[in-house]
Formats: sequence, C-alpha cells, structure tokens
Amino acid sequence: MSQVKPPSQGSGQRPGPQARKPAPGKRPPAKTGPKGRPATAGKGTAGKGTAGGGAKGRTGRPNKTISAPPPRRFSPSTLAFGAVGVVVVIVLVFVVVTVTGKKSPSSSTSVPPPTPASAAVLSEVTGVPASVASTVGTGQGVTAPQVLKNQPLLTSGGKPEVLFIGAEFCPYCAAERWATVMALSHFGTWSGLKETTSSLWDTDPGTATFSFRDAKLTSSTVSFVGVEHETNDTNGAGTRKNLQPLTTAQGKLWTKYAAQFGINTGYPFLDFGNKVFVTGPSYDPAILAGLNQQDIASRLSNPSDPVTQAIVGTSNYLTAAVCSLTGNQPAAVCSASGVHKAAAALKLS
Repeated sequence: MSQVKPPSQGSGQRPGPQARKPAPGKRPPAKTGPKGRPATAGKGTAGKGTAGGGAKGRTGRPNKTISAPPPRRFSPSTLAFGAVGVVVVIVLVFVVVTVTGKKSPSSSTSVPPPTPASAAVLSEVTGVPASVASTVGTGQGVTAPQVLKNQPLLTSGGKPEVLFIGAEFCPYCAAERWATVMALSHFGTWSGLKETTSSLWDTDPGTATFSFRDAKLTSSTVSFVGVEHETNDTNGAGTRKNLQPLTTAQGKLWTKYAAQFGINTGYPFLDFGNKVFVTGPSYDPAILAGLNQQDIASRLSNPSDPVTQAIVGTSNYLTAAVCSLTGNQPAAVCSASGVHKAAAALKLS
C-alpha cells in the first residue's frame, strides 16, 4: 500500500530578503546555523524570521521556539477512498490466507490400506428404496454412458461381462464405484468390498469410496470383473504402484473403445458387454467432498439430496445397461420406473 510522503521542508516557500547590515553601535546579528544546513521554513511562516536567516532585516528572537509545520489535512472524500482501499486490501489478504492456508498433506502422511466395508454402509447403498430411484430418474449433473451397436458380445463364465478398469488413487473412479456397487447389487450379492479413499494429493482429495481389489459379485445373470490397475498414493503424490495387471484382452478392449470414442485411455473405464460404455466420470466427485462412507450412505434415502441425485441417477443408467445384457431380467428391477427412464434416454428400449 503506497504511502503519502510529507512535503519536503521549505518546499514552495520563497526565501526572505537578505538581512541588512546592522547599524554601528547596535547588537550584531545572530549567528546562522552550521554551513550546509538549510534554513527551516515552516508552512505559513512567510514574512517571519527563521532560524537560519532573517526577514525584513530582523533576526530570530533569542530562545524563541519554531513550531513544526501543521499536519496535512485530507478532505472527507480522500478519507473515504482511503477507507475503501483499506477494506479492499483486508479482504484480499483474507482470501489469499484462506486459499493458501489449506495445506496439502506432507510426504510423511501415509494412506492406510483399504479395510473391509461396513455392513451398515453396504446395507444402505444396496437397499435404496425403489421410490427414491424412481423419483431421481437420470438425476442431475449426470453424464450418460455411451452406446455402441453391432459389437461382439463380451462374456466370461458363459454370462455377459461387466468390466471395470480403475485405480485406487483415482477420484473419478471413487465416485463411479458408488453407483457401480448399487447397480450391480440388483443382479447379485457382493463380497470382499473394501472401504478406502482416493489420493490425498490428487484432485478432489480423499474422496470416500470402495475398492474392487478383492471384490466378487455372485450372480446367475452377469459376470463382474473389477481391475484396480494401480494402488493409492501411499505417502505422497505419484507414489502409487501397479496393483492388478491387465490381461492382453482387457488392454486391447480399453485401447480399442477409447479410440473409437476419440479419447485417450483413462480411468474409470466400464464396459457392459461391449454394448454400453463409461469412459470418464459420470458426475463430479466434488459432490462427495468432506463426506465419509457413512455420511454418503445415509443421504441416499433423500431423493432431493445432490449426493443422491448423482449416485442414484448414475446407478439407474448402469442398471439399464446391465438389463440390456440380461434380457431385462430380473423383471422387477428392469421395469422399475427409474431404470426405464434411463433405458429410454440411452435408447436401449
């Protein structure tokens, strides 16, 4: 913040005339100050004697105190603008401190390994009432999957396959897993699911989620293959490692369909029987910011909650994708209003 500098001493003052020579027999003139020191001229003192020189032939009176220049006065408008400027600076400082004060985790911070998922959390995620799913429909802020026709059917174990390729550090995968767990629970029973978070050093840090590293879906109608290709960042950005390698066939599918949609391979990638594809985040993970698994699960019964709109809306799309592979079985699931809306949006029905 710039400062107003006081005017230099003597600026704007015209020096008085030189002192006349004293008349014979009178008191000699007072001595001037040391050589080189300028005479001090106060504002408003024109015509009066100064410490270093006289005016009108008079010298300064002995022991007379020369007062300092009066303080500079500012107009009300100047003071008002100055006050506004101070307020603006204070606000800017507050914003900078707020933004920069959020410290990133240090390299000494470590992310614990995934732990078994809470039964209470899974019960709420897989038990969302049909009325809620119907009300949500395709949700708000949800990106629909993409559909391709006339592709060779992807199967495993004699059943249509759902392939998930993700990574534990990935915040977009973290968001997608909630809807994936919910959707596939309509077709089988989960086991081996674990709770974790996304990387603390990536975008949307610490997004609460699950891990598919040990997950299995027991189903009579569909096969689920979950690949967590990389671990989390364990104690700093980029400290992730390879976890579950892709098979040659999986790598080719990932590359083929990414190219077909004109994008680079990236997480998450979901392939529903080579018919319906998720090639990026279905919704913004920021919706889950600051929430743990229980917080998220407990919101899924409120259809107007943004978390429910995102997760259940995505789940309805993914459920419709599976129904397109199973001949719309089970009928109670595939004919539900929310799933039917999603299938119509994807032109699967």
